[in-house]
Amino acid sequence: MRREVAPIGLNGLKPSDFWAANNRAALRALGGAALVAAGDVLVATPLLATAGGRSVLDHLVRCALPLDGVVYGPDGEAFYGEFGFAPEWTGRALNTSEQRWVSACMFQHLNSSGEHVDILLDGRHSALEFPRDEAPFTEFVVQDATTYGNAFLPGAIVGFTCINPDIAGALSAPSLSCPLDLSLLVLERSCGILPTCGMAFVGLCDLVCTKDAAGDQTCHTLPLLGPLLAPLLGSAFSETIRTELRDSDILPLYPGCGLL
Repeated sequence: MRREVAPIGLNGLKPSDFWAANNRAALRALGGAALVAAGDVLVATPLLATAGGRSVLDHLVRCALPLDGVVYGPDGEAFYGEFGFAPEWTGRALNTSEQRWVSACMFQHLNSSGEHVDILLDGRHSALEFPRDEAPFTEFVVQDATTYGNAFLPGAIVGFTCINPDIAGALSAPSLSCPLDLSLLVLERSCGILPTCGMAFVGLCDLVCTKDAAGDQTCHTLPLLGPLLAPLLGSAFSETIRTELRDSDILPLYPGCGLL
């Protein structure tokens, strides 16, 4: 069913909260069982114990449940759905495809700048179907990054991000403060100043992804050779989400680039 509201998220999940080892472990544990224990009450989770954990949980529920979905902590605190990438999670564990969709959604909401920026999510999932020629979609004119991976798996690297040509051109414009290495900007958004981070930058999306007729991407974990080796490595991700930005939100999301 086509959405009546465009899937616009408020980007502002702190990397230090999301990549914290205890929060990552708690997120993985949640994915292995039903999200709800009884009624609309969440299962017990360490994410409820800290402000950072609750922020991760808030974004997790937003990504997983639809607009009419809501679950409650044991103290009555409400966590609301928004995108609907895993609406059946309330009654059973996540399957692999749902894990990947929810992960891609959360990766897109990572933002170390401290600025909260609107991002339009786009991809081949039914939760992302909406009228593209109507407001507010038409305000989002710059294709940003594409993210994919599986945050519910253990490992040092669980997520991948590539940069789309629109934003690559904007960030490569002459500037006294813009780094020559675009990976520094993209990973700063997803990782902040953390010494370790579960994201890997794989370069330009055109070199690591293939597109279908609708422009939706299947992406790989290796640049250039990824599409060729995917049948052998099983490294293709069809559960990818790309974001689009307003022109005015490029600098707030990538403040390290200074004046473009």
